[in-house]
This record gives sequence, structure tokens and C-alpha cells, in this order.
Amino acid sequence: MRKKPNIRCQKCGHEWHTKSKLRMVTCPSCNQKIPNVTVDRRYRRLLKALAESKKAIIGLEAAIVLIAFVIIAAAFSFMVVNQGLYATERGKVVIQEGLKQASTPLTIDGTTFVRTTPDGKAVNVIIIPVKAFGVKFVAAGRNQTVIVLRVGERAWANAYLGVLYTGYYNSTGRYYYTDDSTYEPTGKEFDDFVAFRYANQTKSGVSRNVYVNGTYSSGMNEGLFTGVVLAIAHSNGDEALDTNEKGFLIVTLASDAVAPARAQINIEIRLEKSATLSIEITIPESMPANTYVPII
Repeated sequence: MRKKPNIRCQKCGHEWHTKSKLRMVTCPSCNQKIPNVTVDRRYRRLLKALAESKKAIIGLEAAIVLIAFVIIAAAFSFMVVNQGLYATERGKVVIQEGLKQASTPLTIDGTTFVRTTPDGKAVNVIIIPVKAFGVKFVAAGRNQTVIVLRVGERAWANAYLGVLYTGYYNSTGRYYYTDDSTYEPTGKEFDDFVAFRYANQTKSGVSRNVYVNGTYSSGMNEGLFTGVVLAIAHSNGDEALDTNEKGFLIVTLASDAVAPARAQINIEIRLEKSATLSIEITIPESMPANTYVPII
């Protein structure tokens, strides 16, 4: 069956059917080269089909949706990473605070001494050397420290009286602390400062309730009162025990609270934001009278 002509020669008018995809074709009648208009028709039909098709629009929408998902995923990832870093930092702070509260920065630094009464039957003074460990300083003010004291069957909820200061008697017999530096026990005997006294004095218009050094004597044990102070050697003048300073916890017991032989003494030092340092002392069964005895 003869196909319908789809091209016409512009010179001789001959019509025929061609399937050629060349841009120029030869007329079978006059051998004239003429443009192949069928190719242009095919391209136009293809473009029309593409224009009528919705696939390109769907592809563009898909690309837009994909970009939106990528942006949302990036924002969510940034939020997750940021929260992770914040949680890690907070966890670090919590761990540090936990370690700080689970440990104590105060430690015993040497031999503990007790002073016996003139009859040698009891103890009325206890001296415990201490130092700061693992920190730059340990706050030792009365507002930052609590010391629970138990002697035999008696106990005191807070026997701490603060840092020991130095002082002197003036011509009127009144006792004054000299300055804001702590008492320096270096080169002194224990008897030079264990019998501390209360001094409520005014300096520069400010009333100060402090405890100052005293002197232990044969009759001083009758004037001792139950309490604990901290004497700091090589002090820089503040109420803190630095790492380069040495401290002596001085525990004095009043005449009605002395620790007899074989008595159990418990001392709990509770510092600010740290664990409790517990010290247990057992008074020896036999002791020389009126002297210092080391406790191992």
C-alpha cells in the first residue's frame, strides 16, 4: 500500500513519502535538493509533547521537597550537636562537683599530740596538724566550717570557734588582738598558744569577736573551755588554709569535759562543699602527768 506523501518539491511540485532524518533530501523527479520539512514536524511534535507533559513539573517539585528536607535535616543536626555539647559540658560540671563533694581537701599532716592534766589521769588539750590537699586553699572561717566534737558520752554540735589570732595585754590589763594576721605558731611551744581566750574588741570602728592566743600554766587547765580553733603557720593573714601553709587544730576541753584514760574522742570536720573528715582518737591507758603525749 502506497503511503501518503509527506513532502513536496518546491521546484517541480512532485510529492512523495520519505522517512529520511536528514535536513536536506533529493527530489526523485528533478534531483533538486530541498529542505526535509518532516524533520521539523517531528521536532515540533516532540516539543509539544514535552510541553503538555507534567513530568518536568513533578521533577521540579521533587527537587524542591528534597532541598527542604536537606535544610531541615541540617538544622535538626545542628540542634542535636549543640544539645550534645551542652549536655557534655553540664555533665563535666556535675562530675567535678560530685568529686569535690565526695572528697575532702583537708588531711592530717603529722602526729597528733594530747596534753595531760597535772595529775596525769586525763587529757584537756588535743593538737592535730592539718594541711590543704588537692586544692589551692581551704576556707576555714566560722561561717564555712563546722566541727562536731564527741568526748566519751558528751558531744557538741559545733565546737569550732574560728581561726586563732594573736593579741596582747595593754597597760590597763585589757586584751587586744594586734592585727588581721593569724597567730604565727612557728618557733613557739604549744603551751604558748593552746590556752586561747575570747576577745571582743573594736578595730577601726568594727567590732570583732575573735579568739586570741594565751599561755598554758599549771592552773590554766581550770580556765580552759571546750572549743576548737585553727592556728595557721606561715599565714598570709586570711581565714583560709593555703597549700603552702600549715595548720594546727587546737581542741581544748573544760575541766568538766576532760577525756580520761581509754576515752574515745571523735572529731568530724565539715567544710564547705566537701566530704567530712573524721578523726578518731583513743586516750592511752597510762600517761605521764602534765606533758604532751603523741598519739599514733
